[in-house]
Amino acid sequence: MSEGYDYRTRTNGEVHIFHHGRLARMLRDDPAQDFLAAVKDGDAQEVMAAAVGNDGQGGGVGGPATGPGTHLHGNGAAHAPQQFRRKSG
Repeated sequence: MSEGYDYRTRTNGEVHIFHHGRLARMLRDDPAQDFLAAVKDGDAQEVMAAAVGNDGQGGGVGGPATGPGTHLHGNGAAHAPQQFRRKSG
């Protein structure tokens, strides 16, 4: 059974899939829409595993990767912002 996956959507339609807090795959256009439909119809964890190619069968929802983005909207609050401090001295 797959676990540890989460996803976020962007206002431009891109879907960012995370595994244990790390970006695993980005989908856009038709692959992103296919992914969102599959999540509604099935086990979300299994669908996300298949989308990143970690389902043991190779394949899944595909599509070209896109560049990193901001303004992610999601299905949970798993990815809180990180605070960074500047080193002194």
